[in-house]
Amino acid sequence: MNEEQELRDRLRAVDVPASRIEIDALVRAGRRRAFRRRSVQGAGGVALATAVLLAVPSIVTTAGAQPGAAPASGSAASTGTANASATATASATATATATTGPCPATELPVPSGMTDVTAGGVDPTGRYVVGNDVVGQDFRPVLWTDGKPQALPVPGKSVQVTAVNAGGVAVGLVEDAKQEYVFRYEKGAYTRLRTPPGNWHVYPTPAINSAGDVVINAEPRGNSGGKDSIVLLWKAGSTKAVKLPLPDGANAFDITDDGTIVGAMYKDGVAYAAYAWDQQGKGRKLTAPAGETGAAYAAQGDWATGGLWPSRSAALWNLRTGEVTQLTTDGPGDSVNASGWVVANGAVWRDGVTVELQTSSEETSLAAAVSDTGLVVGQGRTTGGEEDQNRGPRVWRC
Repeated sequence: MNEEQELRDRLRAVDVPASRIEIDALVRAGRRRAFRRRSVQGAGGVALATAVLLAVPSIVTTAGAQPGAAPASGSAASTGTANASATATASATATATATTGPCPATELPVPSGMTDVTAGGVDPTGRYVVGNDVVGQDFRPVLWTDGKPQALPVPGKSVQVTAVNAGGVAVGLVEDAKQEYVFRYEKGAYTRLRTPPGNWHVYPTPAINSAGDVVINAEPRGNSGGKDSIVLLWKAGSTKAVKLPLPDGANAFDITDDGTIVGAMYKDGVAYAAYAWDQQGKGRKLTAPAGETGAAYAAQGDWATGGLWPSRSAALWNLRTGEVTQLTTDGPGDSVNASGWVVANGAVWRDGVTVELQTSSEETSLAAAVSDTGLVVGQGRTTGGEEDQNRGPRVWRC
């Protein structure tokens, strides 16, 4: 069993959110494989690669955060409503049925000479897709525009592109023995985004919104588990980081178009509550079902997704109403679109049930992200055998 799989198995066995130390080790272990599985989008859960299967999920919806607000239309199997005096909890069981057949798949072409490419992100319109090739222990970035691939320049030993917005502005990480920094790639050129004075380790990966604002966490190099960490924001077009006035222990994993920061509060390196903050530091705790601890890893529009523990299930929060929907999949949500579709554990969830993704008889699908237009990006992989094999990047139109 390889190093990454051993670490994943250990994390799956625990009943608390994975620590920042464990997630950092997981990301780095993934670089030492010929095939890098989809890891966490954020820094607090384990999204293992599995086939997309039709399921009969149990859904629990809890209202909170903003008493008296009505749930948004299109809420994913929402059955609870908020009121000023109590939090209502309801459960429903839904059977997933494919009424229009599986979402059709298309293989994404890859740049010449690249043999181990995965697709990991998509902009809200579905026009831009980002991914990476793996060479030894290092990443090589790829950007697709309208389905056409481009191998991006490599200004460091390892260059990983992690997100892209609707303007085609991509962000990611450059890392080698001497340096580690966040980059912005726009109009064919890289820009290094500067951290405050000092020697910082940035983690886990940068996120970007439609305006081009970028967020990531940073801790003093040599520290571990997020000790003395801060949250950094680069406004669109700027290379100077702003330290956000968030409370000690706050970690950010995404930023919405209205500037809302989503993430979690940590103590001793482990998340204990999902949160949303404005850029002045005013925060609100995101509701979790009774007995559960939450952490939010991705957001789009009125929606955020992440994980719940000890159930190790995915969560979907309505940021406008405070309502939470629990999806019983083994792994947190790591991507969400403006309609509340969630990617979790390699599968796509829409209105509380999984969506079937088309595959050949020789492979299974592994979803990584979903656009507001319903374009799902990910990869195919072989079925059976001791080692997963990457069959290449895919998109599905749902």
